[in-house]
Amino acid sequence: MSNPSKYVWLVVLGTGLALFAGVFAFWSGKGTLIIPSEKKQAVPLQKLPETAPSASRRIDVAQIADKFKGKDVIQVPLNEKLFALTFDGGGNENGVKEILDILAKERVHSSFFLTGNFMKKFPQAVSAISSGGHEIANHTLSHKNLKEMSAQDAAQEIAGFEEAARAQSVSWAPFFRFPYGTYKKEDIALVNGAGYVAVRWTVDSWGWQGKADGRAAEFVAGRVIEKAVPGGIALMHLGSAKDGSTLDADALADIIRALGAQGYRFVTLSELFTRGL
Repeated sequence: MSNPSKYVWLVVLGTGLALFAGVFAFWSGKGTLIIPSEKKQAVPLQKLPETAPSASRRIDVAQIADKFKGKDVIQVPLNEKLFALTFDGGGNENGVKEILDILAKERVHSSFFLTGNFMKKFPQAVSAISSGGHEIANHTLSHKNLKEMSAQDAAQEIAGFEEAARAQSVSWAPFFRFPYGTYKKEDIALVNGAGYVAVRWTVDSWGWQGKADGRAAEFVAGRVIEKAVPGGIALMHLGSAKDGSTLDADALADIIRALGAQGYRFVTLSELFTRGL
């Protein structure tokens, strides 16, 4: 009768040789992982697309605040083709569903500047934005012109957004956008003192104007595509047109695809500013 231990050692030896061959094939294949299968298919190693929301990454808030202190940032100085699509929410929610659906389909994460009153009026929209992996930022409580306010009233507008966010257990990124883009010089210091970087925009899509003067989605898309630059920031809206139109939502897919074809990658403000350090 044959010795059973002899066959055990043969099996162990064979398994070891197979493992060694697999490791050698991987390293000698210059980045090609050999996956055993009936077809012996070779799958090239590659960096997977970014799927985790940038808002969940750790960002050095203090370092960003220090570098961009005293500024209303129009563009982050970068050579890399990164571009931030930002959406203001203070009027209505007409374009929210379409915008979120497109961003999800294109696997893009964005930053949303919301007013506290918008958050109170449209809690489901806020929940959908947050659960979609996007980041929320401060656009004051009621979208009033801070340039016409006292420092005390302006501070209350900033804090009013935070109170509305906390009431819905919503976290927010350290970015602030002035309503109408207007402010006094001292308002920048007020915003910085509250822990925010003031963020303007590189291009205004003008989607908020609605269909007045013959505006259409093609016009909105063309503006953003033409003025896009590395480190750029686009201002778009969730629904502020008086005629109820949603040109920014209508133009969004074309913007993403056209700039994507030019090599742009779309990021949140957190990632954009972190890359700009």
